[in-house]
Amino acid sequence: MKTDYNREYKRITQALETRPRLLLHVCCAPCLSAALQSLTRFFDITVYFYNPNIYPEAEFEKRLGEVRKLVAALSPKTPIIVEPYDRKEYDDAVGEEKGGKERGKKCDLCCAARLERTAEKAAAEGYDYFTTTLTSSPLKDARFLNEKMSELSEKFGVKNLPSDFKKEGGNLRIKELCAKYGIYRQHYCGCTPPYLVVAVTGGIASGKSTFVGMLEALGAYTISADKVTHELQKEGGEVNVEIKRAFPDAVKEGKLDRSALKSMVFSDSSKLKTLENIVHPAVAERLKKEIARSDAQIRVAEIPLLYESGLQNVADVCVNVSAPYEVRENRAAKRDGITAETFASISARQLDDGERSSLADVTVTSENIESLHRQAKELMAQWLNRLKQA
Repeated sequence: MKTDYNREYKRITQALETRPRLLLHVCCAPCLSAALQSLTRFFDITVYFYNPNIYPEAEFEKRLGEVRKLVAALSPKTPIIVEPYDRKEYDDAVGEEKGGKERGKKCDLCCAARLERTAEKAAAEGYDYFTTTLTSSPLKDARFLNEKMSELSEKFGVKNLPSDFKKEGGNLRIKELCAKYGIYRQHYCGCTPPYLVVAVTGGIASGKSTFVGMLEALGAYTISADKVTHELQKEGGEVNVEIKRAFPDAVKEGKLDRSALKSMVFSDSSKLKTLENIVHPAVAERLKKEIARSDAQIRVAEIPLLYESGLQNVADVCVNVSAPYEVRENRAAKRDGITAETFASISARQLDDGERSSLADVTVTSENIESLHRQAKELMAQWLNRLKQA
């Protein structure tokens, strides 16, 4: 049978004969608005703002300001404790789960870390109870939060106050009080701000890496599919083992001979398909994971064979970097010593520029470096503006 935490809250508060001290972990002003008026009837409250999950820091400061504004309006004598902003504490708490969905494993780890700090603080400073406004949110698991608080109560020797502040009109109070006092209602939890995934592709020597470098300099997070592929094929990895199993003739003295493998697959389309079926899903999975772990609003993946590999699905926007064939041929010769014959052979295995342009959302030209930089700045501005409108 499910525990009714709102009933437990009423049972405890109605039995109180004094006004105990309560350390109230507050995640944001809207969630506080659902709880504050009720709690101040029974407790001497201290608001505890500990939220290293909020990103970026400007958002942290904005939400803190809204908490101060609401407290000033509803309970001006209530003290507020603010823990300094330290994003690393969030990263350490969620580890490899960073970037996961709200109300998943990442969310549990994040909430548990904030609750533990609250319980520890309450015990150290002699509070009678602790609780959190996180239970105001319909996107948070009240059962998990209350069970975690009960566990921490035993660990630190301080009472937890069961709660489910969204019950009995909590959501309506949030809307009414936020409207009345002009409180900002954020559209994301804090740890997962809106972001855009951009895939950059183009033919050999088209200027992809140069363009991606420009986006990085403008604040984007960037990752290379080629580097990920190389990393996945290192000795000892699962992909490496699977390739060895599929291509035993490319194994020399127990190690994968990349040159031999390359010769095999480029001379036999069926073998190339076998290799792609091993590598491409693993690359896609790693790209998604690494992209999700970033905090940047614009996250860029450089994927030369974007459409050939079917990896366009990892992106919200696909950009094709283009330059005339002769320009790219000269670049490849100067940069890597590639002959005209080799360049033609590599190009023949890729989509032609017209096909990439027709599939991409945007095509930029790289023949002129100043023009390419201007295009990068314009696109970054467009993408950031798009996120503001989200």
